[in-house]
Amino acid sequence: MSTYSMRVAAKRQETVDAASLWLEVPTDLRQTFDYRPGQFISISADIGGEEITRQYSLSSSPGEDDALRITVKKVPGGRMSTWLVDEVKQGDVIEVAPPRGRFFKPLDGAHRVVLLAAGSGIAPILPIARKLLAEDPGHELILAYGSRTLDEILLREEVDGLPNSFQTCRLEHVLSRANGDWQGARGRIDCDFLTAREGHWQGGSDDLPLIVYLCGPESFMDAAESYFLARGLDPSAIRRESFDLVLDDDDDEEPLIVAGAEDPGEASEVCEEIVANVGGEEARVVPEPGESILAALIRADAPVPYSCQEGTCSSCIAKMKQGTASVRPGVLKSLRQDDLDEGLVLACLAKPASKNILIDFDDI
Repeated sequence: MSTYSMRVAAKRQETVDAASLWLEVPTDLRQTFDYRPGQFISISADIGGEEITRQYSLSSSPGEDDALRITVKKVPGGRMSTWLVDEVKQGDVIEVAPPRGRFFKPLDGAHRVVLLAAGSGIAPILPIARKLLAEDPGHELILAYGSRTLDEILLREEVDGLPNSFQTCRLEHVLSRANGDWQGARGRIDCDFLTAREGHWQGGSDDLPLIVYLCGPESFMDAAESYFLARGLDPSAIRRESFDLVLDDDDDEEPLIVAGAEDPGEASEVCEEIVANVGGEEARVVPEPGESILAALIRADAPVPYSCQEGTCSSCIAKMKQGTASVRPGVLKSLRQDDLDEGLVLACLAKPASKNILIDFDDI
């Protein structure tokens, strides 16, 4: 995976265990690091003699902020998050891979947009909200943000500024460990919370179409997704961003089939060649039997983006252009069926199912 050296232009302590870092993008890398709201970057570092790579959502907004910003909360036992929050200083240089991810897709016309975030999940949600409100084609936004205490609300000034700047945005903070002075909602953003506010997003037949964005712990997103699915919302209208999920499928489950966006190719149990577009270059490899597309490309030393190799980080998202792949159903934790219909896959969970494969890591 190609990385680039970037200087930490500024750092701000957000809470006792969280910080924001601004990364200065050199002029000659502006196009490489162009990004959409909701995307993430991978950061690599040698920590204690071990090379570690982790993904962090960009909390900056494209077109508004010159520097890339990540907002990091320390994870218990997390060496990278602890290093970024406690040790990295302004002026330090760190290794960064270009932005990736498909959490946000442009909306066709005005929508009622429900944004649900918990903890550091506000990082990608905030720029999505800012983007949609700035476009202002008639969107109505509802943002509910769960934190433990008042002091642990990340990016609070910017979050609180949304409804002050845009009348079509409704914001509600929810605190799970609020003190006695807190006048707002208490508890968690769970089924009971969502049920009590059904009137906020339930419209009449002529009302705006609904779309939901979720980012936070898996249990939080699972509960919210189940709530909206039970009320008839199409799965394609629920977008979620996951970085700590554990896949609950295995290789014995019936795979999903993803066809190339341009040509499904000739089905075959033996793949003769994988061709990958990566960073504007072309890599070729003959896969071994049973080998995933990502594993084959790594074996060929192709500069493909990846980290976990287990389908949990989404770094290896790519578009099948030609050919067909069989994909583990766990991919639906990160991508939606409409993404698969466009030919998108996670290369670590995809195996060739056609004679030839053309896959593009740049066109996502």
